[in-house]
Formats: sequence, structure tokens, C-alpha cells
Amino acid sequence: MSRQKLTSFALKMFILLSIVFAAACAMDTGEAEETDRWLVPRHIREAVLNEFSGELALRHVEILSVDRDRREEEYAERFMETEYVSRLAEQYGLSEVKVDFYPAGKIWDAEEAELWLIEPVKKKIAGLEIVPEAIASGSRDADLTTEVIYVGTGRERDFRGKRVRGKIVLGSGSVSSLFPSAVEKRGAVGVLGTGSSGINRGYPGASPNQIGWQSIRSQNIQKGFGFVLSKRQHDEIRSYLDSNQKVLMKARIRTRMHPYKMNVVSAALPGTDPEAGELLLVAHLFERIGTPGANDNCSGVATTLEVGRTLAKLISRGILAPPRRTIRFLWVPEIRGSREFMYRNPELQDKLIAGLNFDMTGADLKTTDAYLRMKKTPDSCPSYLNDLIADLLLCVDQTFIRTQWGTNSQFNYRLCPYISGSDHTVLLAAGIPAMQFNYYGDNFYHSSEDRSKHVDPTEMKRVGFMAASGFYYLAEADTREALDLAWQSAANGDKWMAEVSRQSAVLLRGDAQKIHSGYQAALNKIEGAYLRAHGGMISVTDISDDAKVMDLLDRLTESLESSRKNHADRLTNLYRAQCSDLDIEPVEISLTDQEEIYLHKVPRKLFPYYSEEHKTRDKNVIKYLPDNSTSLPRLARSEVPLLIDGRRSILDIHRIVRAEYGFVNTSSDEFKYAYVITPGAPDVQLQSVVDMIIAMEKAGLVEIEEK
Repeated sequence: MSRQKLTSFALKMFILLSIVFAAACAMDTGEAEETDRWLVPRHIREAVLNEFSGELALRHVEILSVDRDRREEEYAERFMETEYVSRLAEQYGLSEVKVDFYPAGKIWDAEEAELWLIEPVKKKIAGLEIVPEAIASGSRDADLTTEVIYVGTGRERDFRGKRVRGKIVLGSGSVSSLFPSAVEKRGAVGVLGTGSSGINRGYPGASPNQIGWQSIRSQNIQKGFGFVLSKRQHDEIRSYLDSNQKVLMKARIRTRMHPYKMNVVSAALPGTDPEAGELLLVAHLFERIGTPGANDNCSGVATTLEVGRTLAKLISRGILAPPRRTIRFLWVPEIRGSREFMYRNPELQDKLIAGLNFDMTGADLKTTDAYLRMKKTPDSCPSYLNDLIADLLLCVDQTFIRTQWGTNSQFNYRLCPYISGSDHTVLLAAGIPAMQFNYYGDNFYHSSEDRSKHVDPTEMKRVGFMAASGFYYLAEADTREALDLAWQSAANGDKWMAEVSRQSAVLLRGDAQKIHSGYQAALNKIEGAYLRAHGGMISVTDISDDAKVMDLLDRLTESLESSRKNHADRLTNLYRAQCSDLDIEPVEISLTDQEEIYLHKVPRKLFPYYSEEHKTRDKNVIKYLPDNSTSLPRLARSEVPLLIDGRRSILDIHRIVRAEYGFVNTSSDEFKYAYVITPGAPDVQLQSVVDMIIAMEKAGLVEIEEK
């Protein structure tokens, strides 16, 4: 045989043996799966993608979002939504389906409400059978005809020379803002206002016919009502008054207060290992009892119902194996329902390893002008969960996901810092990593136009795909997944440090009086970014603490520490160059006397967050805050208690909160809720953190040890 033929024969044999070896490996370890770039394996993604129905989710929205006149029995027993969700959860094969009823006092309900324009023309303006959102919740009974007086935005000067006692006041502000000055202070019988978020904030796609949700929260009087007008209605009535025509209106309202019980529905996909922890998906089923919103939040309820059906069916048919960890579902009145559920099930504080909150998950991107705003965990609770969701967001962005009835809109999302409040904050309060799916900028938010026609099954499928595949992946995760997530978290942490370092340079600009303090603040920013990056990476030990995982974490920690030092050195070089340019000497960073004191004071919590002891004492914290205490930025106030772990000193806590929220604007449209270091934004003062922790100590929530 020639050398050429021998070479060809050897090559063929090599290929054949390779195929046999690969087949043997597949037989030995189970069917091999083609790997790709995403964390969640292909077989999970494809199974979920083929089963999840955006159309079925939309049908849930259409049923749940209809305005309804509640039967009296619903308040005493179960609401329609409770019956619907619990029945479907059972039908879909979820386990442990349960309805809990928690006392909640009384709830307002309108039994009759009409508003008529009598002069200069006669026409019906509002009624429960037209747009029930038009009657402001909390309105009192009325049956009267009287004149309408215009008072602009309701400022003091707008009332000068106008007698409004016994009259109905028309204003360009919201009902809730007009009511105190017009009714409580000056004796008007009622107010007509506008109040749609989309109209008030100038959203381009808002409708002049939409009516915003408004309420009256007065405990001082027993009379007075409010009707919310659309922009078109407001302008029409205003035009009569501007042309000096007398405007008479008739209002007839009959309301009552019903004894009310919070309805909380829960269910589960049981795991095979009770010791492995649990995962939780939560969506608020109730927000405005008589006038539910389609996107806010029937879409969140529908998405989670469909996640439950999808996973239960795939597991029952053997397409996916039963998960190691239990996946729990919760449908509640927003925040207080999930909070009460946690108080009643305090063992979940130790069992839950991650949570997802579904609050507005189906907005039609074309009609609402919204985008998916995925809110990360705060620095008090860094987690691999951020990295898993970031990977899934990229996966959806590069996967063709459409539905039969949905739009063809391109996926539009932003992974943004922790902001605002919803049910995920309930979990974060107990140190449980939780994120929120939320479509932001909705033209029709909290208004009569939040209807199913603005809900897109394509968007619900995209969100549902990420939730179902991501949480099934975590429910099955063990050592291999922990290794992958640790690497992903370290890589993203590196990017985060680089971004914070880049932005921190802005704090070194300015005159000689500010550059030294700006340098200190910038170094603190880098340290905070490192702690977040490291904390997210270390959090994979909730999944596995295998020796291989711990070894990788040690090596990745060395890499992150090296990166932190490089960024700090780079910033120091810039600082020295800036000092040279200003012809001043650089200074060495050292502790102040106050910082030295609080470096050694370590607060420790005395009770779990969801305990009766904590609930009782937490109410008293505010009364122990000194009157002259410098206020903390809004989000920083919630972070301080969450950072108390018995190891961090008060100075440590201040540094982390300052790194996260000092000189940062995270809550305006200008920055679209991005993390943007802004020299003009307020800093976080050490004394503010000290005041809050001492107030917690006086309330009996913490003790402070000297170390």
C-alpha cells in the first residue's frame, strides 16, 4: 500500500474511532447536548419556548382586566380573581394550591356615581357604567346641584377672590391635590380634577380621553367627593367658564365601606430535595379592586400563571425532570399581601434563595412607548441572579420570539439599578435576592386606558420564557451551574468596576476646594463596585459549596482584587495630574475622628425581619430620629437596615450606601434609571447613617457592639 493510501486509511480510521468514542461517551453519560453561548441549556430553552403560550396569557388578561361592580359576597368571601387563579393553578397541575385570607380592615366601594352637566348644556359626564375610574376612591355620599368654580392648579393665589364654599371646584391638578385646599380648608362640596400619569408627564402617546386613578385620603371630614376628568372633558368645561358662562353640575354618589380580607393565592411545583432551598415568583393580583389594570398588573398574573402551566406540563410529560428545588408561586394584593404572607410563613426567610417579581410584563411596545426595565438587586443583596437574567435578556434579544396574535416589535430592554417599590422589595427586606420585570414609560399607566388592547402576547412570552427557563435552571442547579454562574458574575463584576471607575473621574473636576473630597468619594465608589462584584460572585454558594466551587471563587477573588487595585491606581494617577494642573499638593486619604469612632461600632440585628418582634419595633424607628438629622436619599434609607449583618461596622455600612447612592441620580427620566454619577446630586453623610442606626437601637431592633 502506498504512503498516500496509508495516510488516507489512517485518517479514516481516526475519524471512525472518534465517532465511536463520542458515541460511547454519550451512552455512558446520557445523550450529549450541543453546547452554545447561553447559560441555560438548549433543551430547557427549546422546551419552554415551544410550550409557553402568549395567546393563553392574553386571554387571562382579557378576563381579569374587565371593570366590574363587585358583589357584596366577594368582600366577605373570595374575589372573582381569587377563584379564577386558584382554579387554574389546580387545573394546570400545580401543587399546594391554597388561598389565605388576612384581615385588612375595611375597603371603599362605590355603589352609585353620576356626574351631570346641567348648564349651559345638559349631558352626562361620568358614571360607573361609563368609566368607573372617574369616581375618585374615598369619595363620600352626595346628591346635589351646584355651580362650578375654576381654581387653576389649586395654589393659594388661585383661590383669591373666589367663593367656593358649597360649590364644586374645577382644577387643572389632580383630585387628591385639590381636595385638601378646596374641600377641607374652604368648604367646597367636591372637586373635579385631572390626574392621568401619561397626560401629566407629557407622554407622547397618551390619550386625551384617558382618566387617571385618583383617591381621596382624608380622615378629617365626612363629606366631599371627587371626579376625575379626561383632558378633553376638562378643556370643554373650562371653555364654558372662560367664555363667562355659568356652569351648573349635578352629582349623585352613594358609597359604602365593606369589611375586607386580603386574598392571597399560593401554589408550588414541588422539588425533590427539601434541603436545597426554594424559588419564588410573585405577581400582585389586586391593586385597584373595582378597576383592574391590564398591564398593571393582570399581565404579571397571566405571565406567572402561564409559567406555572408550562413547567407543570413539561415535567408531567417527562420533557423536563422534576426539579431539585421547589418553585413557589404567589398572587397577592401588592406589597402588603406578600409582606403578610412572609410574616405568616417566616421559615421562607431561610429557604428562599431567589425571587422574581412580575409587575407590568406585557406592554405593547408600539402603543405604550414602553421598554422592559429589569431591576437588579441592590448592593445590600448582590447576587448571581443579576447575571443569569442579564444572560437571558441577551438570549431573548438574539432569539426570534414572536406569537400568533402579538406584534413584531424588536425587543427593547434595559438592565437598570435597583429602584422603586413593589413585591420584590418584600423579599429583599429579608436578604433574599429578588428582581423585578417591569415595562416602564407606559402611556396608560394607572388610567382607564390600561386595557387589554395595549397588552402584547409577544412581550409576555419573552418575559415568561426568561422566567420559566431561568428558574427551572436554578431549580436544577448544582456544582456545574455554580461554576458557570461564578465565572459570569466575576466577568460582569469586572465590567461594573470599570464602568464605575470611568464615571468616578467626574468627581475630580472642579476647584482646589473640592478635588480632595472628590478623590476620596471616587475611591469609595470603586471599593463599593468591588464589594458588589465580589458579593455577587460569592452568592453562588447558595447553590453549591462544593470544593471545586470554593477553589474557583478563591482564584476569581484574586483577579477581582487585582482589578480593583488597578482601577484605584489609575484614578490616583488622574488625581495627581489634576492636582498638578491646579498647582496644589495631593493629600493622603486618612480617617476622620468621627470615622475612627464608627469603624469600631458594629450593629447586630436582634430579630429576623419577618417576626412579630421586628414588626412591632420597626414602627417606632421614626420617632427616635433626631429633628436635625440630615436626611438620606430615598433609596439609601431602605439600604441601611439591609446592610446590618453583625459583621459590618457603621463606617462600613456608610461607605457601601455612599458608594451606591452618593452623588448618584437613579430616578429621573433624564437618565432612564441608569446609574449615573452626578456631582450635583446629594451625597450620603456618615451622620445620617449613624442617626438611623441609633434610632433602630433605641427602638429595640439592633444592638451596637464595640469591636
